[in-house]
Amino acid sequence: MTSKRRIWLYVFGGLPLLTVGVLLLALVGFWAWSAINYWTYEVDILSGRIRYTRYLFFVPIRQKIEDSALTCALQVEDYPGTTCEWRRVPTHSRGVRYSPHYAFHGAIAQIRELELVWEMGQFTPAARRATAKRVLELWQKENDDSAAHDYIRTVADLAFRSDADKRSTNETDLP
Repeated sequence: MTSKRRIWLYVFGGLPLLTVGVLLLALVGFWAWSAINYWTYEVDILSGRIRYTRYLFFVPIRQKIEDSALTCALQVEDYPGTTCEWRRVPTHSRGVRYSPHYAFHGAIAQIRELELVWEMGQFTPAARRATAKRVLELWQKENDDSAAHDYIRTVADLAFRSDADKRSTNETDLP
């Protein structure tokens, strides 16, 4: 075999193997948060809905939108049904146990915490609605989740007191 033929054989034989190798490494998590293989959650700061998107080879292969407890506490007139403002929460990739820190990194955890606070403090539907609206308002106003975090802590303190007094929490009790 001539050397030119051998070079072409190495190039055309090695290139597909190299490509397959790179893709396999991406699939097992070698490159964190690569668009080759990752999934992400987003929160709609107008309604509290949560969107899950799975990417494989740069293409979204699965997308699911669910109402959260925050959304369920609202009434239809509290949020626009057609308009969405999605904000990235966490991004996950195989083999990586952490996510980049986004402005709304804790939003889903805040929704879950608020749901627990509602149960513990025996919040009335009106009180749940008022706190849900306030969290959404803080997310929109501050464009991150830090102010909502402080508000939820204050509401949690109120829920602890209501629970200790064995009474429900009304809208008039809220800060």
